[in-house]
Amino acid sequence: HDFNNILSVIKGSAQIIEANPGNEEKISMRVNRIKTVVDQGAGIVRAMLGFSRTSGFQMEMHDVNSVVEDTIRIFGDRFQRDIEISFEWAPSLPPVPCIKDFVQQMLLNFIFNAADAMEGRGRIQIKTGELLELPANMVLPAEKADHYIFIQARDTGSGIAPEVLPRIFEPFFTTKAFSSRRGTGLGLSMVYELARQIGCGLTVESQVGTGSTFTIVLPVRPLPVPNAVVPATDAPLKPGSKVGSPRA
Repeated sequence: HDFNNILSVIKGSAQIIEANPGNEEKISMRVNRIKTVVDQGAGIVRAMLGFSRTSGFQMEMHDVNSVVEDTIRIFGDRFQRDIEISFEWAPSLPPVPCIKDFVQQMLLNFIFNAADAMEGRGRIQIKTGELLELPANMVLPAEKADHYIFIQARDTGSGIAPEVLPRIFEPFFTTKAFSSRRGTGLGLSMVYELARQIGCGLTVESQVGTGSTFTIVLPVRPLPVPNAVVPATDAPLKPGSKVGSPRA
């Protein structure tokens, strides 16, 4: 699912380059987009290798709004015709320790899933903000901190049935109503594992016929030392059975 999405962006950019041989500005923009999604693909590979304990990852301090903007920029005009992506960012957010590739991959997964759930037509709202306490009923609790930053992705899609919702982060879980095309299987189980490795929390709420809201909760804390290496693990995934959403 994730690689197919990346290949789709590369193919679309290549087609636009081919159709505009004399437009240097458009060509440069598309070449940069291809470079960005190739880096995203490399991040997926590193993450998958990490699950088998073959490598570690360096955490750094990042501005969450910049991470989100860089992620949205990957899409360019891919969704402009029928899908609108909006970003409501909170000003003056403190930096948080994280692995940028991991956060971007989680958000990319949510956006592509939302586009599929809306069947190519609708609105995806991305929002950032600050929390003084953790939301109730988290799928994956974040590590403890004095306060938290959240990244929220909300769509106007078909929603997820209540009996399915508690299981969507399980590896290779799929149903006819919530197919692997919409990001189940490795996609959402990878999101769960990426979040767990860097101490982030996850919440999800959904209503059939209305849409879904996925949220990443990042602890505000000092950069871990020494060297801030996050060890990879092959421990089995254990997604929680409760769901909820942050109070913005």
